[in-house]
Amino acid sequence: MNSRHAFAGVAFALGILLLAIVVVLLFFTATVETGSVGVVTNFGKVTGAVLDSGWHIVGPVDHVTDVSIRTITTQTDADCFSSDLQEVKITLAVQTRITKENATKIYQNYGLDYMTQAAPKILDALKAETAKYEAAEIIANRDKIRSEAMKAAEERLADFVEIQDLSIVNVSFSDDYEKAIEAKQVAQQRAEQAKYELQQAEIEADTKVAAAKGEAQAIEIRGEALAKNPEVINLELINKWDGKAPDTLVTSGATSAAGSIILPISHK
Repeated sequence: MNSRHAFAGVAFALGILLLAIVVVLLFFTATVETGSVGVVTNFGKVTGAVLDSGWHIVGPVDHVTDVSIRTITTQTDADCFSSDLQEVKITLAVQTRITKENATKIYQNYGLDYMTQAAPKILDALKAETAKYEAAEIIANRDKIRSEAMKAAEERLADFVEIQDLSIVNVSFSDDYEKAIEAKQVAQQRAEQAKYELQQAEIEADTKVAAAKGEAQAIEIRGEALAKNPEVINLELINKWDGKAPDTLVTSGATSAAGSIILPISHK
């Protein structure tokens, strides 16, 4: 009997122990997912305790909420204005995260949807930087606008959300402005074409002037040569003769052999 009573006592003790373990596992432990921290609340009040990822033993009335500390990417459209009051739509991609140190405060003040509070501050920083440039300058300065907007956003979100990167995905303008830009580009192309045609005409004119000057100088040189030596004309006649007998007799004006050149005359 004593052994039976002893065995029953041990079995009862083991049962109580197993029950206690089950109760602890069910009601006094919490598991925080990887990439998150656990914010501990007690009857809805934030205690300030923050748990790392993994398995933890907690109090009987403690509740643990997972708060992600992973980097998240948020993409949104921002309606901005340039310094010359042109409407500019910018698609912005922002990479943000919260730290373990800020998790309790952020959860207490904003809950899990904290980006609804952070996003407007980031967009305001972008709009302020965009307004420093004329519409025609925005595309060329998008990298500078991005970097300056990121600095301004970091200042606005100090001790709140950590900005890891900010990217301008796309920039677009109103339809009226796009049409004005297109018309301006067409006008510039036409102006460049007209300028090119004018330059070509000037080159051709200069070429003709140079050719005319060259011809005039050549004529002048021939005239001077004839004046100094009339026999030059005979030389030109010989150079141009095609070997056929001419119909007429060409002389230099004298009938003697010394002062003239006589070519054969063909007989019809």
